[in-house]
Amino acid sequence: MSMRTLAAGIGFTEGPVWTADHRLLVVAMSRGLVVEIDLDGGVLGTVEVGGGPNGLAEGPDGAIWVAQNGAALRPSRSTRPAPAGLQRLDAGRVVDVPVPGALAPNDLATGPDGRIWFTDPGLPGSTGHGRLCAHDPVTGTTSVLLDGLAFPNGLALGPEGDVLHLAHTDDGVVTRQRWTGERLVPAGTPAVLPAGGPDGLALDADGRLYAAAPDADAVFVFEPDGRPAGDIRFPEPTFPTNLCFAGPGLDALVVTGAKGGRVVLVELPRRTRGLSLHAGAA
Repeated sequence: MSMRTLAAGIGFTEGPVWTADHRLLVVAMSRGLVVEIDLDGGVLGTVEVGGGPNGLAEGPDGAIWVAQNGAALRPSRSTRPAPAGLQRLDAGRVVDVPVPGALAPNDLATGPDGRIWFTDPGLPGSTGHGRLCAHDPVTGTTSVLLDGLAFPNGLALGPEGDVLHLAHTDDGVVTRQRWTGERLVPAGTPAVLPAGGPDGLALDADGRLYAAAPDADAVFVFEPDGRPAGDIRFPEPTFPTNLCFAGPGLDALVVTGAKGGRVVLVELPRRTRGLSLHAGAA
């Protein structure tokens, strides 16, 4: 397994996404930027969204959605005001999307119902006020799917699009819930991290779960049934925050490392392919 740094010094990196038109985007939370990264290395461009962008997802129509914490987690160098909620990027234009009651949205994905599902752990120091919400881009309404959670963080959907993997950072576990079409119900045994708490999540095509664990400075891997399957360690302190599969064949794992503001590409063993983030989208 080899690694190489694609970019460094770009701020507190988070929320990588590989788009349908083969672009790698990450956020620089501390600078209020969405950054496009070249898979061969280097920065291709930036869009200032302001505040504290925390996560990215591609909507069913190709627009990029941003989970915006409104700089609630750390000071922002950006002068563009951005309230806590969601943002939509379409052809480089930034649209702030109000979300009533939003405190500090963290990560997001296109849900099986076509809505934008996102986690909102709450403000620093709060406990048990975290929520999983779903925003309907058509009607502009936002619904709460789960509440009373202790710091819900990364989320990822399985290959059929109806099983949600949800990181609970404070509890050190990743749970699974099945979407019935109306609500989420428990499904399967949680994956328990051996150290630290889970942040961002990704799945490969065989259903293995990859969980970034910043405090453990590792990415932990789990079999589809939740059993540990190994880990990915870094040669220097990285503080891995999030990850996604990237490349035309989805055969490279991209990890954002807040230490040094880095974006790292991990070349996995042959035959390992990522699950398309668009697989479960309605």
